[in-house]
Amino acid sequence: MKNFWNKIKPFLIITFWLLCCGSVIVLLSASIMKSNRDAFQKIEVTVDESNGNLFVDQDDILQLLKDHQLNPEKAKAVGTINYASLEKTIESNPFVQSAQVYLDANDNIQISVKQRVPILRIINSQRVSYYLDDHGRRMPVSAKFTARVPVATGNIFTNAEHANGNDSLLEQKLFVLTDFIRRDSFLNALFDQIVVNQQQEFELIPIVGNHSVLIGDVDDLDQKFSKLKTFYKEGLNHTGWNQYSEINLKYENEVYCTRKGTASGDSTANNRN
Repeated sequence: MKNFWNKIKPFLIITFWLLCCGSVIVLLSASIMKSNRDAFQKIEVTVDESNGNLFVDQDDILQLLKDHQLNPEKAKAVGTINYASLEKTIESNPFVQSAQVYLDANDNIQISVKQRVPILRIINSQRVSYYLDDHGRRMPVSAKFTARVPVATGNIFTNAEHANGNDSLLEQKLFVLTDFIRRDSFLNALFDQIVVNQQQEFELIPIVGNHSVLIGDVDDLDQKFSKLKTFYKEGLNHTGWNQYSEINLKYENEVYCTRKGTASGDSTANNRN
């Protein structure tokens, strides 16, 4: 008898655990099926405004959901909701960078929205405005909110609706220049406008002083702005900020300045670093 018990004991233990696992699976399946049939309780929307942008808010997202047959006032079964599709719907908004949609433990639909971050506003030669975001992509302006970012003007012959290769190249250079400036606290506080001149070179207009800073192309920005900082510290602090109409950083190791009241190139000062 003892030998018989020893033989069937492993089988009984395995059978017991299989029954337990089966019961758990059945209960979980029943719970999931019931949960999928239950209606969601409410929709909670969180819009990240930490970067100071207010392009979209909770009402905008809820209205977008209503337009796509998900009405917060008419709850539907959670099992019939396509969360991935909702994320794509929200991300179709031109001011939204990303969205996360999920169901929490209380059957509430949680929506987390991250807005796009504009870093430059472009006003082209046709006076049409649009932004470049922090990834260098185009972004429309909004009637609801205006971002406080530098503005690019001048000889910008871009097509605001259908960009071509030349548009992309110019915008890429503007992005490189703007991104460099915004990552430097001194430069970011100093400049609020970029002008594209007739030679397709870049000039910066500082907030203080009545001069422009000619960058040329966007190559060697580290060296160019290093020269500018040195010149501001060692030059303009002694001569004053209103002595020159233009500070030219185009040339290697030199800063050329045009005095006010003289034709370009007639009277220049240079500073070798």
